[in-house]
Amino acid sequence: RRMATEERVLCFERKLLEQLGVFQGINLEVERFLPTVTSSSQVLYLNRSEAEQDKRYKQLIPYVLVICQDQILRYRRGRGGQETRLHGLYSVGIGGHISEDDHGLFSSGQGYRDGMRRELLEEIAVEEVNEAAVALINDDSTDVGFVHFGVVHVLHVASEAIVGRRSGIVGPEFIPIAEAMKDPSGYESWSRFCLEHLDLLLAKAAASGVSAPDRVTD
Repeated sequence: RRMATEERVLCFERKLLEQLGVFQGINLEVERFLPTVTSSSQVLYLNRSEAEQDKRYKQLIPYVLVICQDQILRYRRGRGGQETRLHGLYSVGIGGHISEDDHGLFSSGQGYRDGMRRELLEEIAVEEVNEAAVALINDDSTDVGFVHFGVVHVLHVASEAIVGRRSGIVGPEFIPIAEAMKDPSGYESWSRFCLEHLDLLLAKAAASGVSAPDRVTD
C-alpha cells in the first residue's frame, strides 16, 4: 500500500442532478436518478478535502438501513467518524464515502455497487448483502449536505448478531421500528428523512424482492 496519500472519494458532477431535477429531502424515484449518477462514464474520484469544498460535485454516499424482522439497527456517530458535525446524533444509516482504494487492481470500472457492498461489509458482519436501493437523499440546506448525495438501501438480516466494527459506530442496537419512527428528533437529518418515510421504503424494497428472511434462532 502506498504511503498515506489522501483519500479519494467517488463523485459525480452536480450539473447532472440539475439536469435530472434537483429535489430537497428524500426522493423515491431511484430509477430516474441512480443509473445516471452511478454510471461509469459519469463518476470520478476526487481528493476528499477538495470534494468537501467544491460545490460543482456531489459525493455518492450509500446509506443502508439494516432491518431485522420488526426492528431497525441504530447507533450513534462516534469520535472515529470524520464527520464531526454529526457526532452524538443517532443514525440508522450504515455506510459512507466510497474510496478509490475500494476497488483493487482487478476489479473492472469504478462501480458504485461494489463499493457500497465493500463499505457495508467493513462496517457490519453480514454474510451476504441482499439489498435494494429504495430512495435518494439530497439536502442542499446545509454546506455538508450540498456536496453529498445519499442512496438509501434496505438490507434485511436474519439475526441481530451484527457488531459495529469501527470506532465511528457507537452502541449499535436493534430497536423496534415503531419506536424509532415515534421520535425522529434525536437522529441526524438523513435518518429523519428515512424514518419519516420508512413504511414506503420497506414496501419498495419488498416490491423489489427484498424482504425479511426467516428468523435465525441461536
